[in-house]
Amino acid sequence: MAYGISVKENIDAFIIKQRLVSKINMLPQSDAEYLVSQLAILIDKSLNQGETIDDKNVDKDFVSFLLRLFY
Repeated sequence: MAYGISVKENIDAFIIKQRLVSKINMLPQSDAEYLVSQLAILIDKSLNQGETIDDKNVDKDFVSFLLRLFY
């Protein structure tokens, strides 16, 4: 995700990652729990179900949530 934003915004991916981490650290508990639960789902899909994570198998609301973290 950081790479995609860095290409679109012409900003170094490391700066994108720093900004995302900073915003994640400020999330209210309910949003942090949502983030963790969605990441757990993606990890399970990738490791246990052998799926490649892409835009077809990621919940659109979660993608929107991640984009709002940056913007």
